[in-house]
Amino acid sequence: MKLLITGGTGTIGKEITKIALKKKYKVNILTRNKSITSINENLNYFFWNPVTKEIDSKCFEDIDSVINLAGFNVFNFWVKKNKSKILDSRLNSTTFILDEINKRNIKLKSFINASGISAYKSSYSNYYSEYDAISDKNNFINQVVINLESIVLDYKRRMPSTSFSIMRIGLVLSRDGGFYKISNKLARFYLLSKIGTGKQWQSWIHVNDVARAFLRNSKESWEGIYNLVAPNPVTHSEMLKSIVKHANTKIIFPRIPLKIVNLILGEMSQIIISSQKVNPLNLKQKKFKYNFINLDQALAHLSGKSYDNMA
Repeated sequence: MKLLITGGTGTIGKEITKIALKKKYKVNILTRNKSITSINENLNYFFWNPVTKEIDSKCFEDIDSVINLAGFNVFNFWVKKNKSKILDSRLNSTTFILDEINKRNIKLKSFINASGISAYKSSYSNYYSEYDAISDKNNFINQVVINLESIVLDYKRRMPSTSFSIMRIGLVLSRDGGFYKISNKLARFYLLSKIGTGKQWQSWIHVNDVARAFLRNSKESWEGIYNLVAPNPVTHSEMLKSIVKHANTKIIFPRIPLKIVNLILGEMSQIIISSQKVNPLNLKQKKFKYNFINLDQALAHLSGKSYDNMA
């Protein structure tokens, strides 16, 4: 198996690469960093720049599957400039890589595109599966996800011999970055506290299970949409209680009012205060076996002294 990964230097991309190399897969990673190299014969880096339409054509040699993770980090203040980067980086890179594959007539088994559960409308009561309607673009992050998925679906019609799938990823828990890393640091200084009522749903998943799902998808060439979350979502309050428990600290401040969050983060607060309770129905149908099915189990692993990347 030979993979081509965009966004491979991010948290999820690194985890996919580590596990893929353990499985003796070959991995090509597209990056804008011309100086990055590898001493592993099965791992190679190739330059690309979707803005200037540059790409090293050698990256496509003998690849079986493309995993598209490219995109500017959404955890940047949503000023006008950053919003443009968040949207354009995803749309431009996805369009560019698919254009190149199509015009070069690359014979792919599968194209797997990362998306997000923010496709679903924020709700305290709905329990969404892949068969529920997605949001009607009622906020910025919805627009990003919906526009991105529409590009992938358009190319699916143009490239019928390739299997296309969309992985709607939930709240990824990892030591290397994101929500858990920030929350764990705050907890150790007794600064972690719930936002708003704490009743908003958080559909989480351990980064190891994210990577393993992508790799199994690439091997089996899944079709369609998959909610990439653990089967046991929790409320925001439950999440924080578990984090402080494993950090051996406690929550001192009862809560941060939404007005304060909105004042500090502005429109970006949508990421934190939105509520999505999501069911990984299609993963269940694939009989995907999670390494971390319960939150307590996942946090115990992340807070442990050792951190092995389980295959």
